[in-house]
Amino acid sequence: MIDEKIFKSYDVRGIYPTQINGEAAFKIGQAFADYIGSDIVVGRDMRTSSDEIFENFAKGVNSLGFNVVELGLCTTPMLNFAVASRNFKGGAMITASHNPAEYNGIKLIGEKAVQLSKNKGITEIKELTLNKKFETSNKPGAIQELDILGDYVNWLASKIGEVKKFKIVVDCGNGVAGISAKPVFEKLGLDVEELYYEPDGTFPNHAANPAEDENLKDAEEKVKQTKADLGIVFDGDGDRAFFIDEFGKTHNVGFLLAAIAEHELKNKPGEKIYYDLRFSKGVVDTIKKAGGIPIRTKVGNPFYKEHLILEGGLMAAEYSGHFMYKEHYGLDDGLFSALKVMYWLTKTGKTYSEFLAPYEKNRFVTGEINVKTEESGKIINKLKEKYKDGKFDELDGITVEYPDWWFNLRSSNTEPVVRLNIEADNFELLSEKKEELLDIING
Repeated sequence: MIDEKIFKSYDVRGIYPTQINGEAAFKIGQAFADYIGSDIVVGRDMRTSSDEIFENFAKGVNSLGFNVVELGLCTTPMLNFAVASRNFKGGAMITASHNPAEYNGIKLIGEKAVQLSKNKGITEIKELTLNKKFETSNKPGAIQELDILGDYVNWLASKIGEVKKFKIVVDCGNGVAGISAKPVFEKLGLDVEELYYEPDGTFPNHAANPAEDENLKDAEEKVKQTKADLGIVFDGDGDRAFFIDEFGKTHNVGFLLAAIAEHELKNKPGEKIYYDLRFSKGVVDTIKKAGGIPIRTKVGNPFYKEHLILEGGLMAAEYSGHFMYKEHYGLDDGLFSALKVMYWLTKTGKTYSEFLAPYEKNRFVTGEINVKTEESGKIINKLKEKYKDGKFDELDGITVEYPDWWFNLRSSNTEPVVRLNIEADNFELLSEKKEELLDIING
């Protein structure tokens, strides 16, 4: 029996083999092929169970008479690039992204590389997987190989202008990001200090999740030790990256969006910029002053991509490190994001810390605070009552605004956790409100 809990908000994901396994992969392959009605391009990451999940998913697709175009070991951006550039109607990436080694999953991709979510696609595929009995085709499909790496590398190089010969530290966390990062950085002639480039699904060094501070420490220390210009830490499947300045410090992602957006908008005024509702008000002010149209967006990288791809705009960014650009098919791609950062450092002649400094000035933010709880609904109701005199909305969780401070509290989509972000006009007020809110959240 297939565990319906593996169908998440943006993908299929669970613990192998108790939740996601060959049986589930076969049925999901059938369901996705039935839903898409076309051949499907499929890639996979380095997890120890990815080969088995791929083989059974492919058998499911083939059983309905459709072909599987196999990319082999690759990053999620390479899979998405194949879908977008080759006009496939569907794609699937076998990966659990940044999750621990015992997990695996499948990201399901539609036309134009729009990622399916529970709002469109995942719910339908769940129903098909759990309830439909498929009739196998008298003429089963086949597996066809496609090497997309060369096209992808050349495409990235063609989209980025001249880049200074930076000295960089690059931590791939034993994920698959090194597969594409190595040839791209070599093509640009960069001086690279490599950390954990070897794909290894057991993650022997640290988890491949740069959103957790502890997973940045090795790169931060190496930047300081080698006096590098920049540190880049990729997640497990390569669709996002975090950046470390020349002093070994990591900065709030929102200020990077503000910095890049201001420069990009000089040549493209009037464009939409999709931003995470957790970002500082300073990000919104910067976009407006630069002539852009800021569009506040709920958490979840598929939503940003869908808006950017289908509704148009210049770029988008999410707090967890996903950056998307119109010129790159609207894809979230940690490698393209890294190239953009280095391009603008080259153009401005600034270090990374100098590049962000004007946008961080006089902004007081907590960063995201995570609190484990099974009572997220009750907590949100308490906050609604406590702060009912503020301006609030429920685009994602609850956001409450006052003239001199605001906060957002939302439930995690993947674990029993609430996530709190606060911004205030000064440090004293920020500290006061942080203590006040955490007292309520912790009961």
